[in-house]
Amino acid sequence: MPSEPSNRLDDTQAFVPNVNTLWARVLVDELVRCGLREVCISPGSRSAPLVFQFAAHPRIVDHSIVDERSAGFFALGLARASARPVALLCTSGTAAANYFPAICEAEGDDVPLLVLTGDRPPEDHDCGAQQVMEQARLYGEHVRWFHRVAQPEATAHKLAYLRSLACRAIHRTQFPQPGPVHLDLPFSKPLEPVAVGPDSPAHVPRSALDEAGSAIDGRADSMPWIRIHAALSPPDEPALEQLVGALDRAKRPLIFAGTDPDGPDYRQALRALAEHAGIPILAEPGSGLRHWNARGANVIGAGDLVAGSRFHDLCGRPDLIVRTGSAPLSWATQALLKNAEQAFQIAVGPHSKLVDPDHNLSLQLAVEPGALFDETARRIATPNTERRAWLHAHQRADALARCELDRCLDGSQTFSAPGMWHALGALLPDGCGLYYSSSMLVRHLDAFMCAHDRDLDVYFNRGLNGIDGVVSTGAGIAAGRRKRNGRAPQPTLLVIGDVALRHDATALLLARELNLDLTVLVVDNHGGEIFEYLPSAGYGEVHERHFATSESTPIREIIPRGIELLEPADWRQFSEQISASLANRGLHVIRFPTDRRIDHRLRGQLFDRIAQRVEQALQGSDSPYFPQA
Repeated sequence: MPSEPSNRLDDTQAFVPNVNTLWARVLVDELVRCGLREVCISPGSRSAPLVFQFAAHPRIVDHSIVDERSAGFFALGLARASARPVALLCTSGTAAANYFPAICEAEGDDVPLLVLTGDRPPEDHDCGAQQVMEQARLYGEHVRWFHRVAQPEATAHKLAYLRSLACRAIHRTQFPQPGPVHLDLPFSKPLEPVAVGPDSPAHVPRSALDEAGSAIDGRADSMPWIRIHAALSPPDEPALEQLVGALDRAKRPLIFAGTDPDGPDYRQALRALAEHAGIPILAEPGSGLRHWNARGANVIGAGDLVAGSRFHDLCGRPDLIVRTGSAPLSWATQALLKNAEQAFQIAVGPHSKLVDPDHNLSLQLAVEPGALFDETARRIATPNTERRAWLHAHQRADALARCELDRCLDGSQTFSAPGMWHALGALLPDGCGLYYSSSMLVRHLDAFMCAHDRDLDVYFNRGLNGIDGVVSTGAGIAAGRRKRNGRAPQPTLLVIGDVALRHDATALLLARELNLDLTVLVVDNHGGEIFEYLPSAGYGEVHERHFATSESTPIREIIPRGIELLEPADWRQFSEQISASLANRGLHVIRFPTDRRIDHRLRGQLFDRIAQRVEQALQGSDSPYFPQA
């Protein structure tokens, strides 16, 4: 990451109250030189040396968040939206354990986090001292790298080690695969920047400062101690030959673009390849390709509805599938990829992480996707008549599905989750950020919010699909978006279910304290709708109490005092409240009431109606891919 000018430590030799202050000051200075700009700090004593230095650094934005669990998810959202590493800082003991859920999500979805945990010195371990637990490798295999930092010493060798460590830690959050890194930092007292006398072990003599020299001040011109250059692997000739050959041989190729935070980086190259080769794209909302005003005609905006029909039974299953990003969340697309056993399936991504839950992948290309797609588009043959007919069949089915969806939902007066997503597709302004919770919300979004000609910044905790920490993550995304690229602030919409809100409702206070521009749309269907699709739905009271959790505290009673809750009575009010909230600054919470059982039935009815419409059209067509009636 390019460095920016950092503050020099010109005053260090003039006043160093103790070795902990010097140690923390050097570490923070080097982290800033390596590109760190934001830290989320939770209160505690053992991390105090770093707290004071982060708070004093002019290039650091320090967020104070009491709850470490919330802080972890806030940092996750901040790192997603800012596209750069974010630091977490806490004291020793259970404080660090509260980061674990967010770290697991960051590991699962390649989000760069630097986790800094204060710790007691070795002599306090295994002897009954208070607030002491073993923090080495606390997060197991869920971090890209762990290092237990040496105890502070004011020597040139140790300070050079500390600067080198900071460079390596920031680098490892991003390469070879982004994710969380954990540094455990032991400190003995004094923890605050208080002066100590020559008799104290924490005293730093003038001679030590003179000998440490550049290890205290850092490199000239504010450069990092170690400049680490790393780049994604460019496609080599064998990778290009395999992809080009597979595409040239295919009669019915298909591209599946799954959720991928890096999707916007290569979407132009993927779109160009699809257009040049005549390939339809099924794109999930979090892929970066679907809600994009330059997506082109190859993106099938109602792909979930098309996949949920008998389209591929009637027209033939794909014989080649090129996949990017995560595995599909859509049940219909999952079935399509799983049942395409005869298809040659190729996964393309920048890292060697395997995404193949059905174990039917034929080839994995761990190269830089954009460069691969660009060069492939230059080499591939133009599509023949049969290939063009395959694409046009998808485009026609897409148009039919969207038309039927409009017909079924536009005149409805009843609130429903499918209707809500259908309406939001027309309401969200260009440049809006959209972050949504997991479970049925994302599946309704995939099916019923078809592509529109506007740019949306779409975010989703796809790593582990959890519903915890959703409000905190949304707050972090809103905070990251308002500072990005110097652009004028753009609104952010968080769509969350009532159960997910109960996990993290107190984070609404954090969003208000930080004066974030965030609209929170709560889909209140009195419980977890996804369980209506599972066998537990047939078990009466046990289902309602322990799975659907329908008897929980009403949403009105869990919104923190002082935060207004808007409750639309009809679709007109809903549209007005969404538009006004996104146009105005600050925090807004809107409750959208619906019934999970009605949504369950309506979803099935819509899929059936659209499948019937597509099937009727296919059977009456003269396309080589549409059988004659």
